[in-house]
Amino acid sequence: MNAPVQIRKAETVERLRRLAAFEGKTITDLVDEMVRERDERLTTEREAEIQRKIVAVNEIVAHFQALPIVGPLLTDDDLYDEDGLPK
Repeated sequence: MNAPVQIRKAETVERLRRLAAFEGKTITDLVDEMVRERDERLTTEREAEIQRKIVAVNEIVAHFQALPIVGPLLTDDDLYDEDGLPK
């Protein structure tokens, strides 16, 4: 476990004390709850963004797979010589 966190901004400390008293919690419990809520929110947002990107990629792949094949497909023999060098 690391050393305790110190808050040096007097205004922030006062706000924490006021909120803790208002909610009937200790400062530690209040900060823990706030950090957990923010972590959950950011994790949910991050996961949603990843899912949006996966959907976008899948749509792009589906689009390209739906395109018609124009002309013959090239083989390795079409692209490389007998020594494996590009033609």
